[in-house]
Amino acid sequence: MKKVLIIFCMMLFMGEVYAQQQVSDTLRFMNDYRKFVSFVVSQPSLTKPVADSLIARQDTLMHQYRSLKPRLNDLQVEEYNRLKGRYTKKMLEYRGDRFTDGLEATGDSISKAAGRAGKAVGGFFKGLFE
Repeated sequence: MKKVLIIFCMMLFMGEVYAQQQVSDTLRFMNDYRKFVSFVVSQPSLTKPVADSLIARQDTLMHQYRSLKPRLNDLQVEEYNRLKGRYTKKMLEYRGDRFTDGLEATGDSISKAAGRAGKAVGGFFKGLFE
């Protein structure tokens, strides 16, 4: 009887240790994700190399989230999604800035080409009617 009681107590103790480890894994993940998103949002502007490294880190964290999701409670899932939204907003701003810069460069190029073409055509007609 004593052996059964000792084995039962050991099983309870091991179960408790395992449960606490799972809780600490989820807490550690949530803290890491909070820090990551805070870092991303605090950046005034992103460069391509920095953005690429942030995207790679987000992918790693997303894989961790998928493995930990069954152990997260509803509040943690909600917080993760809120933080992911903040991260996505910052990355969309970065991509929008890059797109806008590309459009401005393209617009400048078209404007210069149109100006040159206009002058060439104008010069041709001036030469024709002189």
